[in-house]
Amino acid sequence: MKKILNLIVVFALVLLYSCEYNNSDFDTEDQLTGTAEEGGAIVAVHSSTVGKLLGVPSSLDFETATVSFAEVELYMEVILMTGGSDVSGYEITKSLNNGLETTVASVVSLPITLTYSTVDEFLDGLGVNSDDLRIGDVITFRTKIIRTDGSVEFAGPNDGTYTVVISCSSDMAGYYNLTTERDNGPDALFPNELITEKGVGLYKTESTYRWAVGSIAPDQGLDFTDVCGELTVPVQGLAQGYYSNEVKGTEPGSLDGVTGDFVLHYSVAFSTGTPVCKGTFLAQ
Repeated sequence: MKKILNLIVVFALVLLYSCEYNNSDFDTEDQLTGTAEEGGAIVAVHSSTVGKLLGVPSSLDFETATVSFAEVELYMEVILMTGGSDVSGYEITKSLNNGLETTVASVVSLPITLTYSTVDEFLDGLGVNSDDLRIGDVITFRTKIIRTDGSVEFAGPNDGTYTVVISCSSDMAGYYNLTTERDNGPDALFPNELITEKGVGLYKTESTYRWAVGSIAPDQGLDFTDVCGELTVPVQGLAQGYYSNEVKGTEPGSLDGVTGDFVLHYSVAFSTGTPVCKGTFLAQ
């Protein structure tokens, strides 16, 4: 399965930032300071770094909806690119939505790694609990550089910084028992309907309307999207575009985040009419 969450680590060799650090609010106005040639250090987040805080919100009102987390992971590694001769130590700090910032790991020399497997580890020291988190919240990890003279620098935002955005998981690939109700005839039953994943939050059924696998050529499936449990059938041609008949959603579908069951609503256009269908997919 794929998840609605794509995190990109960007490397750049830029100047370092400095600020007075006292475990207070995140400082977004840090001033430029010395280079690696002056005894500082240039660092980078290793390409193996990965972070996930993915789950299912209790509603689509993301400002108030709590999140039931399904996937939680952090492996962050910071490496030295150049410099470091006048550095006495390195730390990783974290903050939630640029708020309270606290130190979570420290070493004398790089590399430095940070590993989490629970939501509580992500939130430790931030003064909040999991019920306070919302879709779209951001936890930011920064690399702090301590000079031998006691001054403090932060690596630039493209060097030693890594962010984890709280987002929705999407886990719908697999087999289902499908009942397709249509307003122009009897229900169609598909006991082993395979849902396949085509991309991030994008899936494909095996059947459309009353057609089972192999009944029309070459592929009678329809595409649908999952955005935080709200399902949509985009406008598309019948049988993956093989026919010009328009297939489109008639109202948003829904996903039960507990059982994995879901419902799609769509219509298929014919010259003689446009039947409306409701597909109920029961997870096996």
